[in-house]
Order: sequence, then C-alpha cells, then structure tokens
Amino acid sequence: MLGVKIHYKPKFDKKPILIAALPDMGNVAGLCLNFLINKIDTKIFAEIYSFWPPSVTYKKGIINYLQSSYKFYENSQYNIIFFTGDFNPTDPRRLYELCYEVLKIAEMFNVELLYSLGASLKPINTIEKLVYAGVNKPEMVNILNELNLQILEDEGQITGFNGLILGIAQEFNLDGICLLGEIDNPNVIQPKTSQEILKVLLKIINFPSIDLSELEEEEKRKKFMEKQMNYFNKAVNQNELPGIT
Repeated sequence: MLGVKIHYKPKFDKKPILIAALPDMGNVAGLCLNFLINKIDTKIFAEIYSFWPPSVTYKKGIINYLQSSYKFYENSQYNIIFFTGDFNPTDPRRLYELCYEVLKIAEMFNVELLYSLGASLKPINTIEKLVYAGVNKPEMVNILNELNLQILEDEGQITGFNGLILGIAQEFNLDGICLLGEIDNPNVIQPKTSQEILKVLLKIINFPSIDLSELEEEEKRKKFMEKQMNYFNKAVNQNELPGIT
C-alpha cells in the first residue's frame, strides 16, 4: 500500500519530460539522479510514501517513526521532473504499485517523454564504458538511430523499477527511452558509468553543459579503494600481512 502527497503543482511552459530511476547495480541510476538533483536547482513537489518497514526504532526510550518515501523533484525552467528514492522494491506487488503511482503523476502533469536509467552487466574489454539505449515502442527505434545511440542488441531483461516502468508506461501511451551503462561489477559503485550515461542523456535533452568532474574524482577514489582491497586480499591469501606468521 502506497500513499501519495502532492505539496504543490508546478507550472511548466511546455510538456515536461520525466527522468525516473531507482538505485540499481553499482548504484548507477542512483548516482545519476542524485547528481542531477544536486547540480540543478530543483524542488520537491510530491512524494510517494511506502508503508514500510513495519516497525519503529527507539533510542533511550524515544520512539522514532521513519517512513520510507520516494520523491518527485521539478525544475520548471527546463521543464523536467525527476523521480528517485533510496531503494528499489524487490517485492513484485510493491514494485508494480510504485510504477503505477509514478505514471499517474506523470499523466497528471502531461509528461511528454519518460527517460529511465540503469546498469547493464557485461564484461568490459575497453577503457570507455558503452551506453546502450532501448525504447518502449517499435516506431521509436528511428529516434535512437537519429541520435546515433548504441541500440540494445539481441534479447534480454531489464529488471526492477528502471525496466518495469517503461513497460507499464505503454498502458499510459507514454513514450519511453532507457539508457543503460556497462558495468563489470554490480557490488561496487560505478561513477564512471554514471558519468557516461549523463553525457548521453544531457546531449539528448539538449541540456546546458554540466561539470561532471565530481564523478571523475569519485571514480579515482573507487579505483584507489579497489587497489587497496586487492592488495589486502592478496596479502591475506599469501599470509603476508604484518603480524601474520
């Protein structure tokens, strides 16, 4: 069961686009949305409340009720709505409910086009991470070709919110484009992949240039930590850590 609260109704100069995604493998989508929301002047205008978890916390006798919520942000200057949250539901019923509620809000504000972002788990043989694109209507494939985007090949599945939202959008007659960035490890944050997706997205929507260097710095920190962990694991396996005999 979900609850919806609209704080106010933003006004747009034209039909807005909706960029919607929840944390996924490597937190690619989460990094993308959080980066955009923090870089662009946005305001929360609506929330979807999840009646979860079925518990409260307490500290020193004080009960604290933390209710999970998903948030809609808007930037009327660029006619964009953003949707994101802290977690991607794993329960199918909750996932479907969430997608429908998001699309009801999109319908309320006459959204013209939906963009979904996410990760694609593939072995990476090149330094540059590729970004693939898919659409939820066959007639939209030409748009991908015109934009010179790498189209998703063969057959496969896009699981979780970032995929399902595109399928259900068909019921609302809402066009949708999905951008998926390559990753090789789903358990490690992937700022470089998020950066590559944002480069493509910002180009598609003709958005003014945004400095993405923060994600580059995050990638450097990630690689440093990976080197440290690899050294540690190798030392443990070879009993070479200080104090180990």
